[in-house]
Amino acid sequence: MGKKNSRLLNKIYNKPLPIDVAVNVALVLTNPISWFEYAWNLVRVNFWNSPDVNKRIEVVYEDGVFKVVDADSMVKLWRQGFFGKGVLSRSEPTWYARTVARLNVVEDGKQSGNGGGNVAMEDITKSRRMERIEFKRQRQRLQDLQLKQRKGVISDEEVVEMSKLDEQLVEFRKKDFVNVEETEVVMRDEDADIVIDDETGSVVQLEYMQLQAVEVFFLQFAFNNINVDNVSLKQLFINCCQQYDSSPTIKSNNKFIISYIVYHYFRSKGWCVRSGIKFGTDYLLYKRGPPFSHAEFCVSVMQDDYEQGVSGYDWFQICAKARVIGSVKKNFVQVYVEAPLQKEFNEVFSNTSDDFDEGLMFKLLLSKYKVSEVLYRRWNPSRTRD
Repeated sequence: MGKKNSRLLNKIYNKPLPIDVAVNVALVLTNPISWFEYAWNLVRVNFWNSPDVNKRIEVVYEDGVFKVVDADSMVKLWRQGFFGKGVLSRSEPTWYARTVARLNVVEDGKQSGNGGGNVAMEDITKSRRMERIEFKRQRQRLQDLQLKQRKGVISDEEVVEMSKLDEQLVEFRKKDFVNVEETEVVMRDEDADIVIDDETGSVVQLEYMQLQAVEVFFLQFAFNNINVDNVSLKQLFINCCQQYDSSPTIKSNNKFIISYIVYHYFRSKGWCVRSGIKFGTDYLLYKRGPPFSHAEFCVSVMQDDYEQGVSGYDWFQICAKARVIGSVKKNFVQVYVEAPLQKEFNEVFSNTSDDFDEGLMFKLLLSKYKVSEVLYRRWNPSRTRD
């Protein structure tokens, strides 16, 4: 990644989590100006009644899906922690921006389009793939010409072509931007339903952000910066557990609880945790996030059925996952969670004393689970023999 792109990404994704803190400005004892800046941030975050500070994000629970429909909230959740997924996009909810750019419609009095700098990540990815294909084609041609030169059967025209190709490849490696060309506006039959027929020609927002149950509970429990249909933290926990088990009694080894323990564990260690379904695992771990680098680890949550006394592991499937994960240059991590006895779980979860606090109750409850990791590596005989 070039320095220019790195600085831009650092500016866009400058917050690792969707919270406001008072220490956005460093306090330098020898610099009196920093005292005033620090005091202003302290007042702004804790006392100033600003709509952008300490504003809770509204989440709708509908048909078993947690939805965020507000555009600003979707941007905040993605840019500050990489939570959720746009249902009409690969990950970041960019369908609206891509549609506006594709149709070249007027938004807020300004003409939109690919030439106006409103480029979505999907367009950048497509352009990079095309440029990579062209780069490999030119490199292969250069290697063929170099082989002919070593054999002494190259012509003068091919020598000139080889020199030009060499210069083009050097410039391509130094390139620090992606060229996204403007495309002709093509109206589809279904576009008539999403473009409002008025003077502005604005586009109807059809995309919403879908949050995983573990992400919703993490944002509510750890930061208390979302609101899910005005339900309490305990009721939200029950709703999430009933997605996996509809019985009225919450079991200590409920699949949601085990998955959330692993999610919270890695989030607390500073990792960016995303869904790993495309690799057949539960989670992907990023050092910073998808825009900066690929995921380094694939995580599978391992859980035995202690009540039945059997193991639910299919080791043929695990070996297949290890081959897939190894082929994409990632590490396969298996996480084992030891759940407390049901009696211990009920004692904490059923607490209804006068000094009852939901946050402290869940903190005590989750502390009873134990997490251990195993790095799974496939043994390769040809590489390890003497």
